Order: sequence, then structure tokens, then C-alpha cells
Amino acid sequence: MELSVFDLSKHLGVAPNTIDRWIRQGKLPVSQKGVNYRFQSSELKKWASKNNISLKLMDKGIPEKQSDFVIPLSTAVQKGGVYLNIKGNDVNSVLKACLEKILDIPKDFKADLLDRLIEREKALSTGIGNGIAIPHPREQLGYLTGPLVSVCFLEHPVDYNALDNQSVSILFFLLCPTLKMHLHLLSVLSFCLRDSRFISFLKLRPGPAALVEKIEILQDANPL
Repeated sequence: MELSVFDLSKHLGVAPNTIDRWIRQGKLPVSQKGVNYRFQSSELKKWASKNNISLKLMDKGIPEKQSDFVIPLSTAVQKGGVYLNIKGNDVNSVLKACLEKILDIPKDFKADLLDRLIEREKALSTGIGNGIAIPHPREQLGYLTGPLVSVCFLEHPVDYNALDNQSVSILFFLLCPTLKMHLHLLSVLSFCLRDSRFISFLKLRPGPAALVEKIEILQDANPL
């Protein structure tokens, strides 16, 4: 089976111009060059396996439906990680610094994700108030093997154009391979962030174990 640039961009959840850039950089196995690039699914699968990237293919270039199974928010936070003292003096520099820390985003995908996050913030800030933002791209990231919620505590608050005009110092990166996972985790996270005691707890900049434990208590009480 052969795929076009557009097909592959949909499978991976990245922009077509990112695919073009990777081709120019020699990072993708291309079976046909010229006006229209083409890719062999067998070679792409080898490339994905080597780089620990999720790439599920089926006939006619249509992405295989991923599992509807959703994981708990606490598990997504454990996978995404908790990062302290992130440096930056504006939204763009903070987003870049955070992505550099997140281990489960493949290195070659970080520039594309940064562009998508910046584009999302320009359209509408993800600063929800109380010094917290939930950065996420418009489209889901098909190359992820599972959802990530990475929690980043900034060294200094930054102006984030948040709803309440407060500077932001805590970011919950919500990164998922499917829309269903995104909506589920966003719902549970929103439930947690409506708890004033949880907000106060976050201001203490807890470590990973303490934060996961607190989230587990709250998500068990979530009626959704």
C-alpha cells in the first residue's frame, strides 16, 4: 500500500508541511520523489517501530480506528510527568521550554507540536483562570501510543491572556491520540480544577507522587 503526504499527515496527526520538511531532512523513507511524494506502508511501519511511534495502517490509506479505551487522569499524569521551575518570559518561550522537558513526545515531532500549540493560543487562550492553563492542539496526535497529561510549574508567572487576566504559572498539557480520550481527560481535569482545595494544593508545587495521589482521590469522586 502506498500513501501520499496528505495520507501520512492524517495518520500521524501532524501538518503536511512537517512531512515535507522531514523528507527534505532525510528522516522519512520515501519510495517516490518528485512532484508527488509516495510512501510504502511496509517501510513506514519499520520507521515507526524504530522510533517508538504509533502508526496503524489499513487499506486505502484510512487510519485504523484506535481503541476507545480511556485511561484515568492520574495514569495520564504519571505518563506525562511533572516538571518544576520551567523558564520563560512569554507564552511562546514557556511552551517551547515545556515541550523540551516532556519525554514521551518524539524529538522530531516537537517543532510541529509547538507550532500547533502556539496557533491554538493565538486563536483563543487556554488560560482558564486561577493561574492555570491547559495547552492542547486543535487536532489530536495520532503518533502517540497513549494520552499524556504533563504538568509544568513555571519558575515565574507569565501573561497568558487568561480569562481572568491573571498571569499563569501552572500548565496542564493535554496531549491525546484520539478525540474521545481528549474529551474524557478534559472533563475529569475540569472537575478537579473546580475544587478550590485542589487549586490551593497546586500552588504548593507538589511532587509527582503527591499530585497523582490527590488526583486519584478527586477522580474517584467524579460522577462522570
